[in-house]
Amino acid sequence: GLSVLYTGTDCVKNCENLLWMSNTDLIAKAIDGGNVKWANNKCYVQSAFGDTTVRIHSGVTSLQVTDASLFNVGDVIRVYTEIKTVTAKSGGRLTVATPFAGSFQAGQKVLK
Repeated sequence: GLSVLYTGTDCVKNCENLLWMSNTDLIAKAIDGGNVKWANNKCYVQSAFGDTTVRIHSGVTSLQVTDASLFNVGDVIRVYTEIKTVTAKSGGRLTVATPFAGSFQAGQKVLK
């Protein structure tokens, strides 16, 4: 299937109206060549993101983030292409249910 990524980062055209970022009900449909393509699709919203502060090594189940207050136990997070569930939080460290398969440099985005 197809997907659309709406972002306010590095916007280059029509950037004055970003209200949809805080009110996703404003994302009502997508139109391609006059054909409405949105009717049966879902809108998933990234609600928060942080950055890793140290490298994540393959096989580990924890990561250090810049702002752990953005995340809660039970949250599903994404680091690059890996999807993990947060099982514990202590200080700036998040623990996830399963080990990371890949290794990631510090500064990697952690999406919620």
